[in-house]
Amino acid sequence: MTSQLNVDTIADKAGTGPVGLTKQIAPKAFVNFSMAGTTARNSLNFSSLTDTAIGKFNVTMVSAFTDTNYTASGYSNGYASAGFAGNQSHGIAVENRISRTTTVYAFDSYIGSYVDSIENRALVLGDLA
Repeated sequence: MTSQLNVDTIADKAGTGPVGLTKQIAPKAFVNFSMAGTTARNSLNFSSLTDTAIGKFNVTMVSAFTDTNYTASGYSNGYASAGFAGNQSHGIAVENRISRTTTVYAFDSYIGSYVDSIENRALVLGDLA
């Protein structure tokens, strides 16, 4: 038997806030940006980007996580530095280049060397403070 549920809004029992997720984890932060600048194209719980070197950015979030054990993962595509040209996927590292805090983590783009990528997306999972 198939079912269909169509709704505009789901709220908690009191009708005053969002529902709690049970045995699920929702993203608590994300950012989409180009390393050609420090402005996000789209984001959630995102404060700012700091360009620290070619292919190396620090991402700052608005709301703090409970500790530094959150998961930050990302993707880069299309590079614009270090003599590379084109639009090819390459490895990224959200690494411990800096001392991670509850609001700041490192986002690096690397393909044999660090490169400024034009398409970068990062997603963060964990518990907010």
